[in-house]
Amino acid sequence: MNVLYATTNEYKVLAANLALKDFEITLDKLPAGSPDVPEIQANSQTDVAIDKALKYYELLKEPLIVMDFGFFIDDLKGFPGVYTKHANETIGTEGMVALVQSFDNPTAYTQRTIVYIDGSGYKAFSSRCTGVILKEPRGTHGRDYDFIFQLDTTGKTLAEMTDEERAAESGEAWRELGRWLAARNN
Repeated sequence: MNVLYATTNEYKVLAANLALKDFEITLDKLPAGSPDVPEIQANSQTDVAIDKALKYYELLKEPLIVMDFGFFIDDLKGFPGVYTKHANETIGTEGMVALVQSFDNPTAYTQRTIVYIDGSGYKAFSSRCTGVILKEPRGTHGRDYDFIFQLDTTGKTLAEMTDEERAAESGEAWRELGRWLAARNN
């Protein structure tokens, strides 16, 4: 089964397809030059993802998936959360590290919210990875906060993990989607 993934980011498509490899589902990215939809500003990641899915479905009129991602720092009351992209573009990783310097063991989590939409409605799936924020970056495979976020489950930063390790650790929402689509199509 092939499903459109409303992104042009090849890395996101690769990561999602790795997480979905056991479900006979392949995600296809938007073609180059595809229109983008405006993203609402809201405190709820699910609201952001659903709104984006509805807009893409209205535009493309075919079943598709969107994913919204956030990095939530517990000591900063969840900041940057749904504003992670904006924080990365403005203060960057160094700025996030500076914001948590006064905390002994700053904890955080990443969250993915995935929405599948077709002509009959939509379904949302979310998953989290918990960890700590390091004061010094580690690893070579990643971008933004990947170098400073060490997962509780592995003791590694995301930048120290292979694509397969990342998919295993952070792909639960994708696997939930895969199980749901498999059950729905049988």
